[in-house]
Amino acid sequence: VLAGLLARILAYPLNHDEQMFVSAAANLGSGDLYRDLGYNHVPNLPWLLHALLWLTGGSHALLMGRLLAFGFWLGGLGALWLIARQLGGGRLLAATGALLLAGNVLLLGQPGMLATNNLPPIVCALWAFLFLLRGLDEAAPSRVNAFLAGLFVSFAIGFKANYIFLAPPFALAALLAPAVRPLGQRITGAFLPLALGGVLGALPTLAYVLTDPQGFFAHTLRYFTELQTAYWGASTEPKLMSIPERVVLAEQIWFSNANLLALAGALALAAVPLLSAAPRQALRRLNHWQVWLVLVLIGLGMIVSFAPRPSFAQYFAPPIPFFIVLLLVMHGRLGEEERTRAAPLLLALGVLALLGSVSRLVPDLPRLAQPGKWTGVKIPRQMERLVREAGLKPGDRVATLSPVHAHEGGLSIYPEFAVGPFVYRVAQYIPAADRPLYRAVSEAELPAFLAANRPAAIITGTGGPLDRAFSTYAVSNGYRPFGDGCAEGKDGAICLYSAPR
Repeated sequence: VLAGLLARILAYPLNHDEQMFVSAAANLGSGDLYRDLGYNHVPNLPWLLHALLWLTGGSHALLMGRLLAFGFWLGGLGALWLIARQLGGGRLLAATGALLLAGNVLLLGQPGMLATNNLPPIVCALWAFLFLLRGLDEAAPSRVNAFLAGLFVSFAIGFKANYIFLAPPFALAALLAPAVRPLGQRITGAFLPLALGGVLGALPTLAYVLTDPQGFFAHTLRYFTELQTAYWGASTEPKLMSIPERVVLAEQIWFSNANLLALAGALALAAVPLLSAAPRQALRRLNHWQVWLVLVLIGLGMIVSFAPRPSFAQYFAPPIPFFIVLLLVMHGRLGEEERTRAAPLLLALGVLALLGSVSRLVPDLPRLAQPGKWTGVKIPRQMERLVREAGLKPGDRVATLSPVHAHEGGLSIYPEFAVGPFVYRVAQYIPAADRPLYRAVSEAELPAFLAANRPAAIITGTGGPLDRAFSTYAVSNGYRPFGDGCAEGKDGAICLYSAPR
């Protein structure tokens, strides 16, 4: 499974979301993350990837981003393993939880395979839950673990802002559980350490909020509530805007494949005490703060999934890790004899999750021995060839909505296009009050901008219809095309247009 995950991540095609996340990390230090580079999420991922690039020499940003994604997979699987053991489960329960995550069809697609901010908050949420379990352990409560729980809650929020839904349930759990401890001990032993960890983990985001609140909120909150809404409202691309359409998508994601297995398994384990004990006694065993915490997290995760509009599949990921945690917690409420009875169920769930992932994990396995087919290796080789053929020099500035390609080819970019298409496509909708906070060029302004800031080359190929203004300018101004399928206008083909000499 691990080999299949690594192979799939390394071979997965480049996605336009990575043009923002990877490029922002690669260009950190050349300008402000928000005002200059136009990044539109909270800052943890670009800073983490930037630190990794700094440690490894700063090259091959895409490959490093994909390896970082695999590292998060290892972290998520490890967290589930430790949660299972913390709840008293054996290796079978731990393996079942890990396989339910590794077999999740949504996470085996773009949300979990790319160097984006979709998987990291899930992993941080799992570690936060593990540390909270340890921090609130009735036999051996731990301030250090409560502190770490708060730290990882803030880490999750710092990767993706909608994971703010984690904070209230964790705070209430630290304040109210376990009920056998006096309120004063719960406050000083869990709640305050949790809050301290939360503040410390939020420092990267707070630094931007406190030093430049106008720039930060213009590029994050108002980008999604105003600019993206305006762009998609005017766009003719397929999109899910209405509540019924989004509910159908949520149902397709939450109640299928490994998610359905986890939920069905959790319900089956909840029924075991009802079959082996008096109903009232069984309900008392299930009425536990761990169960209620997970149910609240699932409910809030479902609600927050509908906040962005239009909806895309990755927006419905927040409750998914807690489907699996619910299974683990329900198993933890069983007695020893009941756990023995439940073993065949766990085995069946693990096997089915594994079978459901085979078609995605197995085909790319041979590519582990073929680095030339890894996306993070293939793109740099392609760009080095095109740069050499076009006679460009390292550091030459290019205009493109594919900044990852420019970086992998050793070229520099304009800050106005540092996050690929995401600022360019909404530039015409930026209100006048926010315009000074952006370095943005709209499609209508592009010809004049390029004429005044003549690029050594123009790269197209990943921007779809948004690339047309770039290729039109290149052709009309005598730029020479380089690249397979470029002359024929092949969809998705990377074209490098070199300025005439």
